[in-house]
Amino acid sequence: MTLKISSLEVGYGKRQVVKGASLKVEKGELVGLLGANGSGKSTLIKTIAGINSHTSGSISWNDGTDLTKLSRRDLAKIVAYVPQSIGLSFGLDIREAVLLGRTPYFGTRPREEDWVHVEAAMQRMGLDELGDRAVTELSGGQGQRVLIARALAQDPEILLLDEPTSALDIRYQWQTLEVAREVTRTNNVAAIIAIHDLNQAARFTDRVVFLQDAS
Repeated sequence: MTLKISSLEVGYGKRQVVKGASLKVEKGELVGLLGANGSGKSTLIKTIAGINSHTSGSISWNDGTDLTKLSRRDLAKIVAYVPQSIGLSFGLDIREAVLLGRTPYFGTRPREEDWVHVEAAMQRMGLDELGDRAVTELSGGQGQRVLIARALAQDPEILLLDEPTSALDIRYQWQTLEVAREVTRTNNVAAIIAIHDLNQAARFTDRVVFLQDAS
């Protein structure tokens, strides 16, 4: 199974941010996305995740399924996205925040299977002893780990991480990158991680792709 981006172009108004981007990512492969600030790394990842619209080109999966044509619910069963910054809802504890990753799979109430995914994701990110803590009490690094756990609970086929280590200290940077690599292998997902550290990219990813500023 392959994630295929072909001749993708994305812009904001008259400003073109991504121009003619083409990329293939196989299942079980972690690809590092590098480039200078403003080169379009976050824009490309958000477009694959269905957050941004593209002006031309295509994004397909597996047998040629057009990811841009899927409903939000169906897309969320395939693609999980971890943003740069924390955007967790007030009033939730960590366990409830991670459960949000399971919402594409259940109706009004989570099933036992959903809670199993939640607990496994929290354990992977070292959050299993903090499950009842309110997300408003978390540090930036802890909040970022919750977002990654939420994505893992989603059980995706495609995992997109937008500089997920930017708010973490060095210990959790390495842990997060190790988790990303492990999930890519053991869950057999196609993964892209936007990353600014070339040494970390060389150590943890299977290959790197450089984006050049489209302007």
